[in-house]
Amino acid sequence: MAETAKSGKERTVGIDLGTTLTKLAYVDHEGRPVIVPNAEGELLTPSVVVFTKSGILVGRDARREALADPARSVFNVKRQMGNPKWRFKVDGETYTPEAVSALILKKVIQDAEMHIGPIRRAVITVPAYFDDARRKATEDAGAIAGVEVLDIVNEPTASALAYGLTKAGDDGVILVYDLGGGTFDATVIEKKGNEFITLATDGDVELGGKDWDERLVNYLSDRFRKEFGDDPREDLQALAYLWISSEEAKKTLSRRDKTNVPVSYKGHWGNYEVTREEFESLTEDLLAVTQLTTEMVVEEAGLTWQGVARIIPTGGSTRMPMVQRLLERVSGKEVKAEVPVDESVAAGAAIHAAICVLHSDERMHELGAEAAERLGRIRTTDVAAHALGLIIKDAGTLQYRNDVLIPKNSRLPVSVMRTYGTAYDGQQRIILQVVQGDAPDPDANIIIGTADVTGLPAGRPAGALVRVTYSYDRKGRIHLTAEDQEAGELIATEITREAGLGPEEVSDQARRLSLKSIE
Repeated sequence: MAETAKSGKERTVGIDLGTTLTKLAYVDHEGRPVIVPNAEGELLTPSVVVFTKSGILVGRDARREALADPARSVFNVKRQMGNPKWRFKVDGETYTPEAVSALILKKVIQDAEMHIGPIRRAVITVPAYFDDARRKATEDAGAIAGVEVLDIVNEPTASALAYGLTKAGDDGVILVYDLGGGTFDATVIEKKGNEFITLATDGDVELGGKDWDERLVNYLSDRFRKEFGDDPREDLQALAYLWISSEEAKKTLSRRDKTNVPVSYKGHWGNYEVTREEFESLTEDLLAVTQLTTEMVVEEAGLTWQGVARIIPTGGSTRMPMVQRLLERVSGKEVKAEVPVDESVAAGAAIHAAICVLHSDERMHELGAEAAERLGRIRTTDVAAHALGLIIKDAGTLQYRNDVLIPKNSRLPVSVMRTYGTAYDGQQRIILQVVQGDAPDPDANIIIGTADVTGLPAGRPAGALVRVTYSYDRKGRIHLTAEDQEAGELIATEITREAGLGPEEVSDQARRLSLKSIE
């Protein structure tokens, strides 16, 4: 149960900013994570935003309002994080994915403050497979919402922390299978006493429970169209109702063998029975993708299933019986949710937030001495979810190629130095393309941005050496510096990212949202 709000103390919290649901947690005096209820008295806040004529709704009321006015509603914005092209326009205003996410964060923060007092800092979770652009967008969303983002932590790491606090003496290799509303990760983590070491991770940022829902939406629409000749997918309002009905049917089929789903459009009413067997047949290929990823991650960690001690399911979509059967079949182990699958990520984020404070120069006043000592001993190590490199011109072939500097699953933080030569006499500027991926062909990778290295001394011949330091920090953010090797001096370097907001844009959006009231 959440504590009563106390004046004069600023809390540090953990937030699971989910595709479909968002949760906020803190650690109590004994160091135990506590999920804080929202203003509606619920622990889970739907990640839905509706821009009404009179204000902004977020959460349960927004989800209901969205059925009446879907054109003014935003669902699943997490899937748009890091997308520079996505914008939501309403009433003459334009909102970025960061701004919409900030509205969700502001809702859970302002509601939590009624229970635990002012909140100044937060750790926000992201899927392990989120790249640099998506991580920066999440960090910017926190800044726009008005909180200091202490860290960005991977969701599987947070789940492992929540599990580890519950099973303090249970060491060994853990597989975290994280299937949420919009994303999927499989991560292998080794627990050694107070250390949580990520060995390998992989996933899909566009695979989650919503894709299971979509299969039902299309299945029911096709049945309705066959019966009545009209397609409910052609109308935003009818489609919004169908999405909600399909999501509820999915949840029901996790408990029962069959359910009936009503569908209405243009005065026609259909009522269709769906069995669990039918639903699993419709979505078996989605489950197969998670199986391939999971088996690959175990292999990349240098293990077999025999070397995995325990499997932790997390994310609401792991409640589907087909998921548990899959995990038990491929692993040969019993699968149990030791921590509630909807709450483990937020709980772990709160633990990580406390650890961040304890490892800083500040004292966490709300923690007891014993809890502070116990949490202060915990250490986590994550890995790079993606390979990172630079596009260079090969001196031998004179062709451009991807020079991979940080291989996938390198332990973080990691820093790599590489020396390159200038291409022509008198060159004073080098432009480096920073890419994600390990394909040799530059075009087969994702361009993160351009590193502009300027200020090289004039008059140097071609081949003058420049040492580049490429680093990936604990938050999964990329940094690059360059040094003139002859003079031993740092050269001005700046990464211009393809996606993401600049500092001025973040400040401007924070100012705009500070004037908005959220219900």
